[in-house]
Amino acid sequence: MVKIPKFLLSRLAQMLPVLFLASVIVFAITNLLPGDPTYALLGETASEAERAAARVRYGLNDPLPVQYFRWLTTILGGDLGRSLYRNQYVLDMLIGRIPVTLQLCLMSIALAVAIGVPAGVVAAKWRGSTADIVVSVLSMASVAMPFFWAGILLIIVFSLHLGWLPSSGYVPFTTDPLRNLQLMILPSITIGTSFAGLIMRQVRGAMLEIMSFDYIRTARAKGASEMRVIFRHGLRNALIPVITVVGLQTGALLGGAVVVESVFSLPGLGSMMIESIFSRDYPAIQGAVLFSVCCVLLVTVIVDVLYAVVDPRIEY
Repeated sequence: MVKIPKFLLSRLAQMLPVLFLASVIVFAITNLLPGDPTYALLGETASEAERAAARVRYGLNDPLPVQYFRWLTTILGGDLGRSLYRNQYVLDMLIGRIPVTLQLCLMSIALAVAIGVPAGVVAAKWRGSTADIVVSVLSMASVAMPFFWAGILLIIVFSLHLGWLPSSGYVPFTTDPLRNLQLMILPSITIGTSFAGLIMRQVRGAMLEIMSFDYIRTARAKGASEMRVIFRHGLRNALIPVITVVGLQTGALLGGAVVVESVFSLPGLGSMMIESIFSRDYPAIQGAVLFSVCCVLLVTVIVDVLYAVVDPRIEY
């Protein structure tokens, strides 16, 4: 049996070449964006001489390999560079934006699990029933609906017509917890319902397979209650696919946050990416995307550890 700390060190070491490759791709794609960042820096009225001086000052005229290794050196030194547009350190910008996106992602995942797992169990328990059909249709509809469309519908219904919840804005949780939750409910529902559909389908499929195993029949033969058979013996073993789905969908979750934060005017990591792309703020784009890649890789490590927690047969 391999101890968890040794396993974690091995997985973290494997992340390094992936991060290096990701940094190359991110840097290359960012520099392929059309447009001149000096327009965002100096405005439309600046002269060509001023633009040329700005390019020299920020090293934009240097060959791309030189720019990349200069950027890589600053990253290895713990610095993600300085924003061209806002004249702030990218790391400071990320620190200010991460709590918003983190809260949105955690609330969305919690909502998705709270809806998807019970719905999947119900659909598997009463396979072919009206409940199974309704749950399956709703799950497919939630997965098929784009984030921006779902967000707009929620705003129209719950903000404009019913007036129950605010349509946009953000207040930190530490400042006003109640107002913060009111502002984050609709964005969380927008992302959470889509992922709930994926989780429901995974739970339903896994439960249908597991409930036909011999140990399930043995538990019933021993007189175990149906609730104990479903949740103690069936659902626990069905959680492996759920954990896998949540881990694999981390990238999609961050991508959904980009759209949802724009729809609901949330000052998170996603809105920072959008603003940076429009302003051709290369350091901010590169820092935000590279941070997102790190998050996805870390989640895959956490998922591997959770496998062993949920299923004792898995050892590291």
